[in-house]
Amino acid sequence: MTDRVPLVNFILDTVEIPKVEAEQIASAFHPIEFSTNDYILKENQVSDDYIYLTNGLMRTFLLDLKGNEITIDFFTDNNVVFEVTSFFNRVRSESNIQALTACSGFRLSYTELNTLFHDRPAFRDFGRAILVKEFIASKKRNYGMINRTAKERYQHLLNHRPQILQYSPLKYIASYLGVTDSTLSRLRKNK
Repeated sequence: MTDRVPLVNFILDTVEIPKVEAEQIASAFHPIEFSTNDYILKENQVSDDYIYLTNGLMRTFLLDLKGNEITIDFFTDNNVVFEVTSFFNRVRSESNIQALTACSGFRLSYTELNTLFHDRPAFRDFGRAILVKEFIASKKRNYGMINRTAKERYQHLLNHRPQILQYSPLKYIASYLGVTDSTLSRLRKNK
C-alpha cells in the first residue's frame, strides 16, 4: 500500500478534523504516477482528475493567439492539482496541465469527489478550504503582475517557490513571470 501519510497530514493541515476521519478521506484516493512531460490534462478535454501531488513539479499553461505556450501556474509537492472550471462545470478545458518532472500523488475522479462531498461533511470543509486558498493565491498573483516589477516577481518566486527555479525550464519561468527570456537572464544575474 502506498504511503498516504503526507496526504493525511495535508488534510489535517487544511481543516480541523479528527485524524481518523482524515485517514478515511485519504483512503478514498488512488495512487498515481506521471513521467516527465506527461499530460495530466490537454486543452479541449474535460478534467476528471483531482490530484494531491506528493512530489514532483507540474505546470498549467495556455496557448496564446500565436500558439506560444504561456505558463499560468506551477504545482509543487504538497499541493492539489486540478483545472477547477473544467472539473466542476464539466466543460472542455482551455488549459493544459503537464508534469515537468516525474510526479507521484493521489487521485480522485469527479464522481469519487462528489461522493465524498455528499458522504463526508469534513471533506466539504476541506474542499472549501482548498478553493479559498487557491482563489486567494490567484488574486495575489494577478495583483503581483500589476503592482510588482519583474525583479520583485522574480525575487518573490525565488523566496517562496525555489523548487520551480530548480526544476523548471527557464522559458516556462519567463512566461510565468510575464518577461522575456533575456529579461529573466538579466534578473538571474543581478539577484
